[in-house]
Amino acid sequence: MKKLLSIITMLTLIMTVISCGGGNKEANQTSQNTNAQSQNIQTNTSANQSKQTDNQKEFFDMKYVYKGVRVDKAKFDEELKNTRENNEYAKRNFYFLNRKFANDDERKKYSIEFISNVNYDPFSETFSSWDRYNEDLTDYYADEYLYVEQNLALKKAREELLKLNKKDAEVYLALFLSHFACDSLYYFEEEKKYLTEWKKAGGTNISMMISKYDDDDAYSGKMKLVDYIIEAPDSLRAEKLVADAYNNGFVRYITKNTGYIDLFNENNYSLSSIELEGTAHVASVNIVPEIVNTNIINKYLKTYVTNRLSDDKLYFDDTEYFRNYYGIDFMEYYDGWNGLSFLEFKKNTFLIESRANMHYYNPEFMNEHIYASFEEIKTYNFRLGDIDKVESAEINSISTNDLKDYTKGSKFISFGKFDEEKYLEYIDETMGWRIYFPSFFLCDINNDGKEELMLSGDYDYGGGRGGTVNFTLLLKENLEVDFDSEIGQLINNKDFQDLNCIQKIYTEDGKNKIFLLDTNYNKAFDIFIDNNEIKNADYFDYITYTYQPKLEWKGSILYGVPEGALKTDASFDMSKAENASDKAIVSDRTLRMADKLISDAYFAKKSTLDKQGQEELLEQRRAEIKTIQEAKGDIKAIEAEMIKILNLQ
Repeated sequence: MKKLLSIITMLTLIMTVISCGGGNKEANQTSQNTNAQSQNIQTNTSANQSKQTDNQKEFFDMKYVYKGVRVDKAKFDEELKNTRENNEYAKRNFYFLNRKFANDDERKKYSIEFISNVNYDPFSETFSSWDRYNEDLTDYYADEYLYVEQNLALKKAREELLKLNKKDAEVYLALFLSHFACDSLYYFEEEKKYLTEWKKAGGTNISMMISKYDDDDAYSGKMKLVDYIIEAPDSLRAEKLVADAYNNGFVRYITKNTGYIDLFNENNYSLSSIELEGTAHVASVNIVPEIVNTNIINKYLKTYVTNRLSDDKLYFDDTEYFRNYYGIDFMEYYDGWNGLSFLEFKKNTFLIESRANMHYYNPEFMNEHIYASFEEIKTYNFRLGDIDKVESAEINSISTNDLKDYTKGSKFISFGKFDEEKYLEYIDETMGWRIYFPSFFLCDINNDGKEELMLSGDYDYGGGRGGTVNFTLLLKENLEVDFDSEIGQLINNKDFQDLNCIQKIYTEDGKNKIFLLDTNYNKAFDIFIDNNEIKNADYFDYITYTYQPKLEWKGSILYGVPEGALKTDASFDMSKAENASDKAIVSDRTLRMADKLISDAYFAKKSTLDKQGQEELLEQRRAEIKTIQEAKGDIKAIEAEMIKILNLQ
């Protein structure tokens, strides 16, 4: 009987423990935790087992959670209020989030309208390297809050549309866009499902997807994307998606350069931007720094990260793991010359070096972040292939001393002497670039039996990313650039007589022809003039590039993305947080980390104790939980209690 009473007393004790973000699922039998979850956690006697259980949890997306406010609250509230009142996007999102619907007609009309407007013109803020020098980042924390507000409003619109008994093609397209407008292909499976239903419903018009920033090719490009998603296999991997996007011309629609992004794949979002720095436009990543307790985060990383940085990779002392893992802008993790962009896909985020590499960041994998690379395959669209391998036409060079014999009425020749300085100033004024060593020559470019006067020259430009300006110009008899004749206008086209452009006079079937190429834009002009008549001037893409992906990731892949990433989730079911302290823990990365550390330490210690010791430990845990609950959501107070529990300074 005493044994039975003891068991009943113990069960009553467990059932009455207040639910807490301390993650004590044995002690939490409230609405936060089901019996099954409690039973599962009781079988986990090590941090590793607990980690495995966490990976099996239903995904709770922190994108829809307001971050805990660690900046000056009064200033934060004022900034938020001002932005909501004066920023049309923030005002729109807040209004819809609080809107009520009288019936299904209103629900459908206003939800679709809102989703379309966000896709058309979303709330968007950027964060630059200059902003990091400002110690007060209150404005950016408010921006992150407003990003969450937009996410929640899109989520509400999606949920309202899902309530409709009758769904047509327009509804399914809007459901797709409610995810796509928010975070590209992060929820790929759901988006594929909605587009499949859209197609079944006879949907053909995707005008809702077209934004005011799109160009004339956007409709066809986005239709390619829609068809691709519908036809994509469930096993689609990130590197295959990117390669197909390059090869089919829709990569710009699935990548972004700013947003509220989980760059480290740990279920923690921050305002992130790609910045093009300097005149060279070297790309770098900037992230709004989060106010955190580095002692807690360092302990978390040291406890759970197995792929730790070696001492020679540490930029600070050993206690500063946090800065080393999250300060990616201080490390050479990518080549900024390639250009960078973010890709969100299947609940993961990748950093893409354009047509070069894909990176996957997470504290667990920080030393091995190259996810995939791309092999570039060239196909020349020029009928003769690589212009560098085509035979050059014969030309007759003219020295500047002999120019007087081939010109008439030139203001650049006085008393038989060529005024080079004056001429080069003229070229600079006319073409926009100065050259220092002009080469004059004769070539029958018109194929009329008479040689024309021409000029070639180059200029090495050191500004920006640098490069070479090349000229091959058709001149008039007075040495001026020929912009009067139709042939002169064609050959001297300034788009092809510019930085990183090349020109080549070549011969084919006994005829002289000129090939102009803009390597920046991969555009070519192939010009053939016969007997002073323009026979053709073909304008085309010089090379078609295709990309073959190669998976570089050495770890396991699950559902098309890396498996085993370390998450910064709390130990309990965050979707069931109800009281103020539990909600505060969910809202803050530091507190979530501390919660998991405390929970795992509790169960690890419990497994080493006898029954009496376990009861005493549970009493201690109850007291800790009570203190945290009495903080009523005060982040600083909760953090102080957690630091004490973890025995940290």
